[in-house]
Amino acid sequence: MNLDYIAQFFPFSTFSFLVYTVITLIISFILIKLFSFLINKATKKFDIEITIKYLLKDLVKYLIYIVAFIIILTLAGIDVNGLFVSLGIVGITIGFAARDIISSFVSGIFILFDKTVKVGEIIEVQNIKGEVKKLGFRTTTVVTPDNLIVTIPNGVLAKTPYINHNFFDEQRIDLDVIIPFNVDINKFKDIFIQEIFTLEWVLEDSPPRVIVKEMIDTGIRLKISAWAQDYSKIEIYRLNLADKVRKIINDLGE
Repeated sequence: MNLDYIAQFFPFSTFSFLVYTVITLIISFILIKLFSFLINKATKKFDIEITIKYLLKDLVKYLIYIVAFIIILTLAGIDVNGLFVSLGIVGITIGFAARDIISSFVSGIFILFDKTVKVGEIIEVQNIKGEVKKLGFRTTTVVTPDNLIVTIPNGVLAKTPYINHNFFDEQRIDLDVIIPFNVDINKFKDIFIQEIFTLEWVLEDSPPRVIVKEMIDTGIRLKISAWAQDYSKIEIYRLNLADKVRKIINDLGE
């Protein structure tokens, strides 16, 4: 880009600078919207993976931002080449301050090529479980079962072990319960395994589990698990599971 060639058309003054800056920002906004539209059309036409669509949008957006920033600096009469040299001198300081941003950006690129996380998949990281709605260069956005939107820096995904539940079509429904001491755990387990299949959403090919976790003052804490396919109804399934367990405990405690 020949910045001197651009600058000769914009004689510097406060008014002209403001006018041309606004024009530059408007054009940048229009270009971002235009390329976003074209990317949407292309991904539908060529059946491109939705994850690639979001990353392409981010890439185009950042490139347009950078070009617009350089043009605005040129309009302000700033020597961009000299500015880049100055930035090189303080680059180490800036790089240290922005290391988390840079880490997240680089991690986003690796996630893209590794294809370990995709839009529409269910992931769990640092006790946060949800469906991936957007995968960008810096962050990944997930929606939890209770409709909370959580933004996770890609650097966290790169450094922290996470679970991708979509390697299996089945979704596990977990529930912690406390069994009173007057209830026989073995009887509870046998009845639970039989009764759980009366719930229509429970998958028969994946047997439920009952795991003893610890003994507390009020009873024995268990972790029970069943499997379903529709992740969007996980909270409803958990309520069904809790109600079924409550009835079994009441019957055995009588």
